[in-house]
Amino acid sequence: MYVTLTSENLLKAPPTARRRVAESQLRHLQQQFARPAHFNSAYDVLESRGILFLDGAPGSGRSSAARVLLCELPRSTGTYHELSTELDEGKGARLSPDDIGEQDRMLLDLSAADESLWNTVQTQLWDFYHTVQRKQAHLAVVLPALQPNRLAPEFLALRKKIERPDGMEVIIRHLRCGGLDVRICDPPPRVLLSFVEKEPPMRELALLGDRILSVRAAEHEQNTFDAWCARAVAAQTDRGPEVAALVPHLRKGAQRALLLSSALLHGARSEAVHQATAALLSAVGAPAEVRPLLEHPGLDERLATIDALSDENCRVTFERLGFAAAVRRHFWTTRPDLRPPLRTWVGQVHALPDLADADRDSLVRRFTDLCLSTQDAGELIALVELWTRDSAPREQWRAAAQLLERSVPSEACGGKLRRQIYDWSKRQLSDSLRQVLVEVCEKVMSVRHPEAALVRLHHMARHERSTGVAREALLRYVTNDPEDLRLRRRLLYRLVSSSDTHRWPDTELFLDLTTPARLPKPFLRSSNTRSWLTTGWAAVFDRAERRRWSACADAWISAADVTDDHVIADRLLDVLVCAAGPRYAVLNHLYAAAREHSHPDLSAFLLRKISAAQATRLSQNPTTPQPQEASPS
Repeated sequence: MYVTLTSENLLKAPPTARRRVAESQLRHLQQQFARPAHFNSAYDVLESRGILFLDGAPGSGRSSAARVLLCELPRSTGTYHELSTELDEGKGARLSPDDIGEQDRMLLDLSAADESLWNTVQTQLWDFYHTVQRKQAHLAVVLPALQPNRLAPEFLALRKKIERPDGMEVIIRHLRCGGLDVRICDPPPRVLLSFVEKEPPMRELALLGDRILSVRAAEHEQNTFDAWCARAVAAQTDRGPEVAALVPHLRKGAQRALLLSSALLHGARSEAVHQATAALLSAVGAPAEVRPLLEHPGLDERLATIDALSDENCRVTFERLGFAAAVRRHFWTTRPDLRPPLRTWVGQVHALPDLADADRDSLVRRFTDLCLSTQDAGELIALVELWTRDSAPREQWRAAAQLLERSVPSEACGGKLRRQIYDWSKRQLSDSLRQVLVEVCEKVMSVRHPEAALVRLHHMARHERSTGVAREALLRYVTNDPEDLRLRRRLLYRLVSSSDTHRWPDTELFLDLTTPARLPKPFLRSSNTRSWLTTGWAAVFDRAERRRWSACADAWISAADVTDDHVIADRLLDVLVCAAGPRYAVLNHLYAAAREHSHPDLSAFLLRKISAAQATRLSQNPTTPQPQEASPS
């Protein structure tokens, strides 16, 4: 039984045009971006040559620089999107010229690529670049950390290296974007200068800026800027050595279970932490406590042994800022054997009644970040499958969606997870997993990898026996931006070139995609897309039931009748007549529908087209006997 889910969305973000989301993210990045040395010369190469190979030391912000460079190009009719080097549907080529739209702005981020991937991609870049030039597009390629002589000679003049931007400028820009009057930053406090002088990666500086804003908000703008900076730097200080010194003194498993539970549920109510600790001991197979309950130490006493406390709101926190994160990292990295039972524990604790929704969200985020820190996509995949099993409550569907929302865009595991979603999409799914993947594809993956999102939504729609969440999302996704026709064009091509395996669902999708309300006029004016429409309609006349195709064909005839654009009316009828070919029953229906529901001039015009098409066909094959119903009447 197939159920169409109509309840509230799993992810908070509403379905919106992915181009607007991508552009909004780029503008926000541009406002926060501190310009490094040689940025302007890199822009000149990209703007004039259409391609740029951007180099720089790891942690210098070169991926962000490439995005900002593309953002600052003159506005055009094209869109911004990121190219993927992942393999879909057995394609051998990692770069496809079909991904290039007119005047597009594209990013190919190879900063994490190994030598094998780089060599594979570089052999295809020259032909790809020719298509970029022909379509007046722009491509920024972020180079991996390789020797400069690994770049082909023809591309050396297109390579630019950026330097590390000023660290204080990075922080100040984040503070300004967060609404802080940055005049209070002058002069910068010593604690801030000391942090910047260590030259941490750009993401650490950006995180520190966000932490300062968070401390300011938590203290309701009380205290001084120096104090906010001191607390933020303390929170970002590596507490790993302190945790490593504490853990050996906690000899009992119950103490360590409390420490780890408190870290993963930092800020949760004490009742939930108490229950979570017992669940963790059970998950790792610890023996049950045999002493009477009244002989057990109280929670406050136990929390004191791990340098934690329960505040006036009965919420468990650590006294030292950043200590909870250090505890989580310590157990995750030093005890990899704990990861499978910890994943099971997360699923159990997420369902605790005493855990607030905000604490559930934090638990999912923290566990996801641990997996990303060690590029452990397997644990994330296993948890998604656990939370989308047939018996899983809807709260766990939402948790699975949140997990993928955070991990799919990541550099650490994004590629593996997008590949897993592709594998999932090609098979029959439970309602819960389908709902999760549909929202992640439409709202998350679509922003940076629009083509990949389309492919996965299409596969899921193929496996629905009737109209369902995947088909609705797919049609909404490709049509919600009337100015961006590339995705609609790509889906149309996929539908008319599909194999026999998918002919029935693709036929239905074709009819839904090409209703007059959804059909862009440029598709009828272009010979390429008009040819695809003809191919699609021919398949419809062969495969679909008469009552299904007749209603859709009648809608096309009505659209031709009411439009003031004579060219569009001519093309609408052309497609139907050419697609009908020698199917005289279809031609009879088209003419009868026009006579019954349209203006006499249109029906006469249609009759002339049918007669001309038949005459051409007979002249090309004169030995074919003329059927009795050769001409509609």
